[in-house]
Amino acid sequence: MRALTSILALLLASVLYAQEVQSFKQHNMKKWGIPAGNYSGIAHIEGDRYALISDKQEADGWTEVSISFLPSGDIDRMQFIAHHYDAKTRGKARDSEGIAYVPGEGFFVCAEDDQQILELSEDGTPTGRSLSVPKSFSTSNIFPNYGFEALTYNADQGIFWTTTEQGLKTDAAAPSTPESPMPVLLRLQSFGSDLQPLEQFTYTTEALVTTRKPRYFAFGVPELLALDDTTLIVMERELNIPKRYNRARCNIRLFSVNPSKNSLPKRPLFSFSTGIRLFGKKNFANYEGMCLGPKLADGRQTILLVADSQNRAGNSLFHLKDYIKVVTLNP
Repeated sequence: MRALTSILALLLASVLYAQEVQSFKQHNMKKWGIPAGNYSGIAHIEGDRYALISDKQEADGWTEVSISFLPSGDIDRMQFIAHHYDAKTRGKARDSEGIAYVPGEGFFVCAEDDQQILELSEDGTPTGRSLSVPKSFSTSNIFPNYGFEALTYNADQGIFWTTTEQGLKTDAAAPSTPESPMPVLLRLQSFGSDLQPLEQFTYTTEALVTTRKPRYFAFGVPELLALDDTTLIVMERELNIPKRYNRARCNIRLFSVNPSKNSLPKRPLFSFSTGIRLFGKKNFANYEGMCLGPKLADGRQTILLVADSQNRAGNSLFHLKDYIKVVTLNP
């Protein structure tokens, strides 16, 4: 009954806010020659330049692509430009999960394995600068594989935002699972342009939608997106892959919150799911990254979502794909 209620709520949210959000189809980046990856983050640089980050790169750094758009807001085409890797880290890269670009300075990249947010130059080498992460986010206070994934920067405000995928050990006895599908309390942490911590707000996720016993499972917040009006878009991701893969599912829910206010009421923006069915659609995509695209002539704001295909993992029957997807927000 809990799962049915959650599904109905998810569908209702999509109906209520359909007038605010338009969604385009998934695009397989392989058709444009984009190399296979574990794409966990994306950031806009300038013009048609974008940065992709992969959590299993051969070296620390980032991947440059160009993206052009149709007047509708959907993607017209992509092009691979270059890998910008730090040769000294080849074979021992960090578990890079999120990326943010600071105009005129460089890229900041967060990683789960060390819970640090380091700055990289355009060529992918470290500058020696990093965000001053509070001790409460240390590696000893996160659950395995549930640390920093989300990272965003808003140039107008000069503010970074991050959070852990699931709750800290000081806030939860254990991570949320299908056996214990409670909502998760997270801490949204901001940093100023001086790289020092600013304010922190609590945020509570929705409850799980699916509760079947999984082979692979992930739940929490993999990405944030800071808008110019001080609004944050929060991506909640729920991935459940059964033992035999049939009926695997990934649910994505986007919410908006405004940390400039004293409380954080959540407003649902958009939700969708992808999956694998033995006799049916096989559009499974594990979305982990999000960034702003161009603003359209009619005032709509495009948002890009990228999926982690585990380097296009699969077998003779099915392979995951490096998907990218556009949604638009009405002004």
